[in-house]
Amino acid sequence: MDILLVEDERTLAIPLRDALADAGHRVTVRAEGAAAIVWLDSHCCDLVVTDVRLPRASGVEVLAAARRQDPPADVVVMTGYATVEKAVQAMKAGACAYLQKPFPVEALLVQVAQTAQLRGLQKQLESLPQSGASLFAGSSQGITQAQEMIFAAARVDSPVLLLGESGTGKERAARAIHARSSRASEPFLVLSCGGIPETLFEGEVFGYQKGAFTGADEDHAGLFEMVGRGTLFLDGLGDLPSSSQATLLRVLQEGTFFPLGGASIQQFSGRVLASLHPRSRSGECGVREDLLFRLCVLEISLPPLRDRVEDIPDLLSEMFQRYDPESRYRPSRKSLLHLSGRDWPGNVRELENSVQRALALSGRARVLQPEHFFPGDHTLEADILPLAVVCRQAEEGAIRKALAATGGKKIRAAELLGISRKALWKRLQDLGLGRGESS
Repeated sequence: MDILLVEDERTLAIPLRDALADAGHRVTVRAEGAAAIVWLDSHCCDLVVTDVRLPRASGVEVLAAARRQDPPADVVVMTGYATVEKAVQAMKAGACAYLQKPFPVEALLVQVAQTAQLRGLQKQLESLPQSGASLFAGSSQGITQAQEMIFAAARVDSPVLLLGESGTGKERAARAIHARSSRASEPFLVLSCGGIPETLFEGEVFGYQKGAFTGADEDHAGLFEMVGRGTLFLDGLGDLPSSSQATLLRVLQEGTFFPLGGASIQQFSGRVLASLHPRSRSGECGVREDLLFRLCVLEISLPPLRDRVEDIPDLLSEMFQRYDPESRYRPSRKSLLHLSGRDWPGNVRELENSVQRALALSGRARVLQPEHFFPGDHTLEADILPLAVVCRQAEEGAIRKALAATGGKKIRAAELLGISRKALWKRLQDLGLGRGESS
């Protein structure tokens, strides 16, 4: 980041400058408040680290100048005990943090690293106004590969097996395949495999004739008939009883079925897509192997959200466009940090629920805080950073130190870190550090 350090005590300014530079930041130093304000009038930076008490202009005035930039620079204020009141004033004026002297250099470096990550997340969120135009928001490798497979599946007429945990978007993927296929003008029907009792399965999927059983007072068309030449999506195949799986397999193999009580054979002309939890694919939940072989002409894996956290700003952008089309609300920087650091066992659906919850609980607030997204979460009160965030900060710090120690030589830096050059390059890209280093 580009950092302006404003400190009139040379004994403090020099070690802080050196520590920030060693961490890979570009640092400009000014010893007076007025000089800092003049510099800010003609330069842009990402972060200002300023003392509160300065000659010729206060740190609060420097803060005001920093916040006038477009985009506004973040500000960390440093204060002695006697100026804590001024520090509080600075926080109210827009400072993101303050450090009370004396403090270890590491405390500043942690705050700077956190600010850098927050700015990165916010830039991603603000730079993606068209995210909703994509099938799935995000550009991570896993979701990009899934989208490519979805587009490929839409061009053919084969059965497709969609693998993914709950909330990863399997039905959305199935609908996308149908909408982009030659069957788009035909029906798209969903069979929730876990929602039909075994005794009612054949009647629901094959239909029945009047009088076929007690209570069959009129003819009833089943899903195989109603779908016509459209697409039938079997949602949660692993929840289907074994006997029902055998019945389904026979229809897929022969392409025909009999309505209950019917005398004439019916042709099945539709396309079948199915979804499955990954553990069911491995055989843990009793899905027939021959049924899997029949359905798995194409297999598409949808990654869990914990494996694509870099897509969260894109997802948030798409969700806020959908649920707040007037752009009245936005997540705070602290909220972005917590949202990007959670494990998300419910995946994208859970993230979407948290956005709707935050909007519902916002009251008069326009900037949504973590407590809007996660009411009752006591870890927020303790301000505990998510482990993923801490690990990312540690990894970024180690890479910066290795690059600084080797003069930016990536091959040597990779050796020091004990990873391959390719792995280092990938981490540099993920962390937004890929520019400016030599090879």
